[in-house]
Formats: sequence, C-alpha cells, structure tokens
Amino acid sequence: MIDLLSLDQQDMEALAVANGFPKFRGKQLYEWCHKKEIFDYGAMTNLPRDFIAFLEANAVMKRGELITVKTSGQADAVKFLLDFDGALIETVLLRYHTKSGGDRNTLCVSTQAGCAMGCKFCATAKNGLSRNLTTGEIIDQVNFANAYLRQNNSESVSNIVYMGMGEPLANYDAVWRSIGILNHAKNIGMRRITVSTCGLVPAIDRLAAEHAQLTLAVSLHSANDALRQKLMPIAKKYPLDQLMEALNRYMAVTKRRVTIEYALFNRVNDGIKDAEELGLLLEHKGFHVNLIPGNPVAETGLETSPKRRIAAFAAILKEHNIETSIRESKGQDVEGACGQLRANHTNS
Repeated sequence: MIDLLSLDQQDMEALAVANGFPKFRGKQLYEWCHKKEIFDYGAMTNLPRDFIAFLEANAVMKRGELITVKTSGQADAVKFLLDFDGALIETVLLRYHTKSGGDRNTLCVSTQAGCAMGCKFCATAKNGLSRNLTTGEIIDQVNFANAYLRQNNSESVSNIVYMGMGEPLANYDAVWRSIGILNHAKNIGMRRITVSTCGLVPAIDRLAAEHAQLTLAVSLHSANDALRQKLMPIAKKYPLDQLMEALNRYMAVTKRRVTIEYALFNRVNDGIKDAEELGLLLEHKGFHVNLIPGNPVAETGLETSPKRRIAAFAAILKEHNIETSIRESKGQDVEGACGQLRANHTNS
C-alpha cells in the first residue's frame, strides 16, 4: 500500500497520472493531506468518487497513535508520545510568547525510533536504534502538534528543529523529503528549519550540495578529540579535523553560518581549558555557539554545569570574538529537554 503522507506534491501528481486520473487530482490530494491536514477521504469534498475508490484500494494515510500528552508546569513545553506501528517516539513542542505579540511554536521532531550514535549524555541512545522513521511519520509529528495548538486556540507550528530522537542525517532521504513538504505545504520558511547532526561528514557535504537556506547545527561538546570521542563515539570515525573541514566547505557553499551546539557538564567539558580550546578552534570562522546546560539523565552520571561555570565559559568565547548564546532550558519537568527523550511509556 502507498503511504500518502510520505509523498510530496510531485509524487501525488505522478500517482494520479499513472493511474488514469488528471494531474490536478494529485495536487488536490496533496493540499488535503499536507496543507489542510484532513485525513478523511469523505471530507475531501472536491475529489471524485472514482479517485477516492482508487485511493481506498491502493493507499493509506499511515498515522501514528497518540499515546500520551505531557505538559510542563508552565505549559511552555508539551511532549507527545506517539506510536508508529509499534515504534514509540517522542516529539516536543516548545512555546514562546514573543514581545511582538505573536506566538513562536517550535517543534522538536524525531527522525528515528531510538538512535545508534551512542552519545554518553543522551537517554535516547540507551536502547539503541529500532528503525528509521518514514517521511510521513516525521510529517505526522507536526500534524499532531498543530492539532494540539488548534485545540488551544494557538497559531500553528512556526519553527522546526530536527533535534528529537535519532540522528537526522543518518535518515537523510526521509528527512530531506520532509523538509520540502514542511517548507512548501505548511509554509515553514527554510530559515525557520534547523537540522542537527553529531557530525556525519559525508552527509554534511551532501546537505551542502542542496544549497538550502536552513540552519545546520552541529553537536560538538568538546574541542578536544580525546574527550569528544569519550562523549560521542562517532568522533572516532569523523575526528575534529575532518568535521571542521566539512563545516568550512558547508559554509562556503551555502553562505550560511553553522551553529555549534555545546552541552556543558560539570567538571567534564566546562572548564577554562575547554573554553580556550573551543575558542581557538572556532575563532575567525563565523560560527555561532549555542551553550546548553547539560540536562540530567540518570544513567549517565553527568551533572549540569552550575550557572557560574557556564557564564565563565561564555565569557572566554566572547574574548575570542565568537558569537555566543546560552540556551533557555525548557521541558525538564516532563523529560522533554535535550538529551532526555527515550519514549518510555511508563515514564510518559
């Protein structure tokens, strides 16, 4: 059976034409599925009965099952636990009320059920990788978040960060196709889309070749190869020199600045020496550094850096003239912050 939510407009138009229907029927179907987020054939009022009959016999709109919704105390973070054919994943909605009056609703989407990267500080990695998500399963996370926002009289998802469960660039094709649908059908601008990676060098080069104006965020967490390899096993395959060369190529091709994500853990990677090493690695190269207070995950034994150590770390980077920000942490009370996603039904 054809999974409609994994198809873009061109695919749906081709499906219609290949089966004897006018091309515009595919466009209409695309608008119902991806723009209007209507998943009942009976409500697709401009589709003829013979086309609907064909779809019912040959296609499905594979949707996840919503298991739980968990809301933080201040309602600024909402965590959804979804079941996609037995694969449990979590997606987190972060709500910001801007001074200009409008809401900025950022959805942190998952791209894999589990993760194979094995980063020491991350809960998702503890159970390994189950499978990649399909394009439709990535898109459907946005559908569930939008439904929640409509029910709460809020604007729809405005920003997407591919920072949930899994390594996005290890599921490249599905992720790239989902980006196209989100940009075109759901009107989420490329500059409001961020793709995070732990540093898969060949995939970074592949993404650069797309010339997309999205934001690439790279999880670094140490400017010292030995320490980074302890925290992130992928660094053994792609050490810092290879990664930095790839990032320089990416910025040269796309003309887009890369964000460096750096989670700070107390007396692990948050010292003066760590900051100086990062400053020397990045200065004069146009990166933006996003410092993240490392979120607690019980099994890791790692502790969040105190605010004073984070501030001292940031001050050193600024001495190196590196644009630096400290990320506001949201969702810790629902285990929905960075590194905390694990899709554990009993804890959700």
